[in-house]
Amino acid sequence: MTRSVWETLTVRAAARRAAALPWVRLAWTAAGRGWAGWADLVGVGVVGGLLGLSGWDLLNGGTLVGMDTATAFYPWYGFLGESLRSGHIPVWNPYQFSGTPFAGDPESGWAYLPAMLAFALLPLGAAAGAFLIGHLLLAGLATYALARSLGLQTLGAALAGLAYAWSGFFFGHNVCCFAYSSVAAWLPLALLGAERLLRSRDRRWQVVWCGLGGLAISQILAAWLGQGAYYALLVIGAFVAYRGLTDRCVGLGRAVLGGTALLVVGGGLAAIGLLPRLEFNSLSNLPGGYVTATGIASAAAGLGDWGIIEDWSTRLLEPGFHYVGRAVLALAVAAPLLAGRRRAVPFFALVAVLALVLARWQPTPLHMLLSLVLPGFGPMHMHAPERALLVFFLGPAVLAGATVDWLSRRGRWGAMVAGLLALVAVIDLRLAWQVQMADAMGASGAYELHRVDLAAYYAPSGAERFLQSATADDRSRAIGYAQHVSGSPIPYTLRWMDPQTAALGANNRALVSHLEDVQGYNPLHLARYDAFMQALNGEPQEYHQSDVLEAGLSSPLLDLLGVRYIVLPAQPEPDETAPHIARDLRPVYADADVTVFENPTALPRAWLVHAAEQRSPAEALALLAAGAVDPRRTALLEAPPPLLGDAPAAAETVRITEAAADRVRLEVVAGAPGLLVLGDVFYPAWQARLDGAPTPVSVADGALRAVGVPAGHHVIELQYASAAVPLGAAISGLTVLALVVVAAWPWSRGAW
Repeated sequence: MTRSVWETLTVRAAARRAAALPWVRLAWTAAGRGWAGWADLVGVGVVGGLLGLSGWDLLNGGTLVGMDTATAFYPWYGFLGESLRSGHIPVWNPYQFSGTPFAGDPESGWAYLPAMLAFALLPLGAAAGAFLIGHLLLAGLATYALARSLGLQTLGAALAGLAYAWSGFFFGHNVCCFAYSSVAAWLPLALLGAERLLRSRDRRWQVVWCGLGGLAISQILAAWLGQGAYYALLVIGAFVAYRGLTDRCVGLGRAVLGGTALLVVGGGLAAIGLLPRLEFNSLSNLPGGYVTATGIASAAAGLGDWGIIEDWSTRLLEPGFHYVGRAVLALAVAAPLLAGRRRAVPFFALVAVLALVLARWQPTPLHMLLSLVLPGFGPMHMHAPERALLVFFLGPAVLAGATVDWLSRRGRWGAMVAGLLALVAVIDLRLAWQVQMADAMGASGAYELHRVDLAAYYAPSGAERFLQSATADDRSRAIGYAQHVSGSPIPYTLRWMDPQTAALGANNRALVSHLEDVQGYNPLHLARYDAFMQALNGEPQEYHQSDVLEAGLSSPLLDLLGVRYIVLPAQPEPDETAPHIARDLRPVYADADVTVFENPTALPRAWLVHAAEQRSPAEALALLAAGAVDPRRTALLEAPPPLLGDAPAAAETVRITEAAADRVRLEVVAGAPGLLVLGDVFYPAWQARLDGAPTPVSVADGALRAVGVPAGHHVIELQYASAAVPLGAAISGLTVLALVVVAAWPWSRGAW
C-alpha cells in the first residue's frame, strides 16, 4: 500500500515536471538568445546596486521634494492611497474646486501602478521613498535590458542604463515633476517589449513580450495623458517601423502586426484609467489639449529654417535638470562613426536629433510637417515645445553604450579604454548631480528643491485642526487668502515652503487635511467651474490656478459655494500688502501665522428654493455676480424650470445625513414643491434618487446641482455613477484574461 502511494506521488511529480518543462525550455532559450548568464547577473547587480545607493541622495536627511511633488503629486497620491486602503475607488475629489473628478484626472495616479501600490501599502514617507527609488531602478534596468537586446555587451549596456537614470533630466525630474519621470521610466521598457516581440518566434513568448510592452504603454498613458504620452508613443511607433524596415528577420508586415498588437494591449490595459479621463477631458478647460496654443503658422518657417533648440549647450552641458553628461554626449556623437548601423544606432541618433529640433520655439519644416500629418500635434506641441526633450535622453544613453561596446570588442586595450571612458561618464554624472542639487536647494520656483519630513510637512496646522472641527457637521468650506504686492496675486505654489503659505491651507493641502476648498493647483478643471470662478473674480487666471482673488472675496458667488471660513495671514510678508476685504467678518481663531474669519453670509451646502428661471450659464453668472438675483430664493436653470409651489410659511428643513466623497444623502422636509440646490459642482455622472426612485439632476446657478422635490418628507441620495470606470475595468480585465488564455492555449506554441 505504501509503495502504491509512493508510485502515485512519483507519477504525479513527473507529470508536473513534464508540464513545466516547456516553460523552462522557453525561459532558457530566451535567456540564451539575448541576455543571461553570470555577466548579466553582474551587470544587473552593478546597475541596480548603484541606482539603489544613489537613492540615498533623495532620502538622506528627509525626502527631497520639488514644487509640483509637494503641492500636487504627494497630496494626490496620498488621497489615492488612503482611498484604496479603505477599499474605495477614488472617482470623485470633494476637496478641490468645490468637487472635481479624481479618477478622470490624468495626473492623479489612478491606474498608475507604482503610485497605487506604494501609497496604498506604505505610510507616506516610506511610499515616497519606494516610488522614487523604484523609478530609478525601472529606468536604469529597463534601459540595460533594452541595450542587451539590441546586442550591446554588459559594459555598454550598464553604461546606457546608468547614463539614462542618472541624467540630470531623469534624476532631477524624478524629484520635482513626476509626470516627466514616470513617462521616461517606462519608455525603455516599452521599446524592450517591442524589440523582443518582433524578434521572438515562439507564440507564448510573443504574448509575454506583447504583454510587457503593452503594460509599459498603459503606464505611460496613466502617468501623463498629454504631451508626454504623445511623444513616447511617437518614439515607440517609429522604433517598430524602423525595425520592420531595416531588419529582414522582422519585415514590415510583422512590424505592423506587432505594433498593432502592442497598441491594442496597451490601450486595453490602460482602459480603466483612460475612459474616465476621456470623459473628463471633454468637459474640461482643456478639451482635446491646450486650446490657447495657436499652433504652427503656415508661413512661420521657410524650407531652410532648420536648427536645434538654441540654448542646447547651456541646457544640456551644464549641470541642471537637462544635463545629458559631457562624456556621455561625446561618446554618443562617436557612435554613428564607430558602430555604424548596428545596435539600432541610426534610430537613436535620429530620434535624439529630431527631439532637439522639435524642442525649439521657432518652428521648422519638421514642426509644420508633423502638425499636418499628426492630429492635434501643432497646438499641443507649441504649448511647450521644450517638453519634446523628454524623449531625447534615451538616445545619448544608448549611443554612449554602443560606443563603449564597440571599444570593448577591440581586444584587451580597447576593453580597458572602454571601461575607463564608462567610469569617467558615470563619475561626471554623479558629480553634476551634486552641483545640480546644491543649486536647486537655493533656487526658487518650479526647479526649487528642499528636504522635508513629509509627515511633518503635511501635518495639520492649528488653523486646519480648528477648521476640521468647525466644518465637520455642516460641510461648510474654507479658503486661504494672501494679498501680494500692488494687489497682484502670486500663485501660492511659488511659496510652497513658506510656513505661512502652508498655514493658509493652500497648494492642495485640503486633500491631506480633508477640508473642502474651492481653490486648487491643477492644470485641469471643469470648464463650467472655470467660468464660475472667472465670474466670481471678474478676471481669468493662468490655467494651472483656480484661486479666489481680491474681487472674489466680496462676490455673492463666494457665498453660493458655502465658503464660511476665510484664512488670512496674521502678518503680511514683506512684499505683501494687507488684504482688502469689504465684508464684515468675525475672527474665530488666531495663532502666530494666521487668523481665521467667519463669513456669516455663506449659504449652507444645501437649501430649498421655490422660484426658478431659465437662463444661459453666462446670464446666470452675470446676474448672480451682480447681486440681481437672490440664490436663497430663486434658482437659475439652464433647462425650463419645473412647476414649483409658493414658499410656505411653515419651516422647512434640509439635513445632510451622510456625506462621502462620491455619495451624499439628505433628508428634506418641504412645505411645497421646490428645488433642492447643492453648493457642489454639477457633473453629468452624478445621479439622484428621490425616496429610492431615479430623479433628474439639473444645472443650477451656472455650475451647481439641483433636484426637484415634492412637498412632504423625503430622502434624496446623490451618487457619482459614471460608467467610464466600470467599463474601463471590464476592458482592462478582459485584456489580461485574453493574454493569459492566448499564452496558455496549446496552439500558442507556433509563431506568426
